[in-house]
Amino acid sequence: MAQVATAAPLLEYKDFVAETRRIERLEGGEYTISQHLLFHQTRLNLKPVGRGSDAMFVRRADEIGFVCEPALKDFRGGWLDARVEKHEPGGDSGHFYTLSNCQPSK
Repeated sequence: MAQVATAAPLLEYKDFVAETRRIERLEGGEYTISQHLLFHQTRLNLKPVGRGSDAMFVRRADEIGFVCEPALKDFRGGWLDARVEKHEPGGDSGHFYTLSNCQPSK
């Protein structure tokens, strides 16, 4: 019987929160993002930060932001499908994840 390849499940926002909280407890040399997060597909319900910024968030209080490269023109918020490319610590203890192949979900 032939094996059928199954796609990895889409990452959820809770996956980003869990990974971000995990790395916040690490020291500089140990600071690495899990390969269970990077280069995987996600679907997030994002809201634009506004004020001319390309950044977006799910829940502002979590201090976890997202940026699409290339940036989406005229994105006003909603469900977005994308691939997680990298993580960068932001100012004031925030975190930013760069997303590629950003497409509004249908």
